[in-house]
Amino acid sequence: MMRSTFPSPAPVPARPTAGGPPPRRLVLRGAGAGGAALVLALVGGCRLRLGTGAPESLPSPPAAEEARDQLARRAVLIASTADVVADGGSMDAAGPAQGLASAARTQLQALGGVWEPWASESPAADPDRPTTSPAATASPGATVHDLVTALTEGATQASTVARESSEATAARLYASLGVAWLLGTAALDAQAAEISGRSPSSLTDPLPDGVLEAYDAVRYALQEVAARAEGDERARALADAQYAAGIVSASLALGGQDGRLSAYAAPTRADDGASSDVTWAREAWSTVMGAELVAVAADGGQATSGAVDAAAAAGLRARAWGAAVDEALPGYTSA
Repeated sequence: MMRSTFPSPAPVPARPTAGGPPPRRLVLRGAGAGGAALVLALVGGCRLRLGTGAPESLPSPPAAEEARDQLARRAVLIASTADVVADGGSMDAAGPAQGLASAARTQLQALGGVWEPWASESPAADPDRPTTSPAATASPGATVHDLVTALTEGATQASTVARESSEATAARLYASLGVAWLLGTAALDAQAAEISGRSPSSLTDPLPDGVLEAYDAVRYALQEVAARAEGDERARALADAQYAAGIVSASLALGGQDGRLSAYAAPTRADDGASSDVTWAREAWSTVMGAELVAVAADGGQATSGAVDAAAAAGLRARAWGAAVDEALPGYTSA
């Protein structure tokens, strides 16, 4: 299969896609490289350079740029590991791995690529100029376990960066990455994905605008579905409706604006191979996932971590109804 070409030291760094988060380029023209990744490739040590004085130093990136670069490097590792698993893994893992590899390339592009310290001149043109180490990639014998590890570590890393980000757009991007990598983990190994979702008893603040309404729409939809369903489908619909109703009630008890509607519209078209009711359940939970991520704010702290977990949990419930839930950047918009 065709593989992507991962970033390596080059004259010009990768640029973010249109509408992506606005990283502070300054003179760096990329985001920061991680501390362990900054390897000074100095040829000649302290030798003076004719006409310029002492050798140049590697630019020091701001902390936010360094965090972004670490996520970009994580995306490179996930993509390369998924490629290996897709080529040589089991049939059950090959399909999900192919999707994860493609998604990681999209994520890398949205992040702006791996940091390149110099705007135009390559290190090869000036051996005295320091540069960064290349992004880590998978070994030829990488396994599903290695891919799961890369995803779970990446999800924790993305959630942490999201909660500490001082820019709302960047925070939403990083939160979306965390959710995508959690759901990717669950697709390969459900036991490895630590996803709990919101609990009515653990809410300490009202749900953000839009999130309350999304959960209430789930309650309404799944009550309607349960009324017409039978067997396991009815049991799942009742459980989902009860769970969503508990979240709504707990949020309202904490105050905040009540924007619930008296009724919510069903989808106008059913998904291929699915009934209108199953489609409604899928869309209702997918809407919750998106609403949780759209509500992520700058400097969100624990609220952002909770939103990442809740969005992933909503994605799992949508998946239980048959939704694909494999977007590279779920719920993310740059506006």
